[in-house]
Amino acid sequence: MALQTHIIVQPYVSGKKGALAPAPAIKVNTADAGRARAQRIMEIGRFLGVDVVQTELDEEAGNYGEPAFLLRLGLVPTVEA
Repeated sequence: MALQTHIIVQPYVSGKKGALAPAPAIKVNTADAGRARAQRIMEIGRFLGVDVVQTELDEEAGNYGEPAFLLRLGLVPTVEA
């Protein structure tokens, strides 16, 4: 089983009727790079919020593990526990 770690920066914009909508996601190489990118995204001011998410992928089985939120800034969707 070959697990690969994926770190994704997911910005959010205002969608229909003011609801949060995902903007294009950005894949980064490290958690630190993800946090830095998220900070810069929020400084730009065009996005309502941003998540930095880490997940594991089992390429052989094609299964993703549960996402771990490394950083959440601004307005982001509610996550059910």
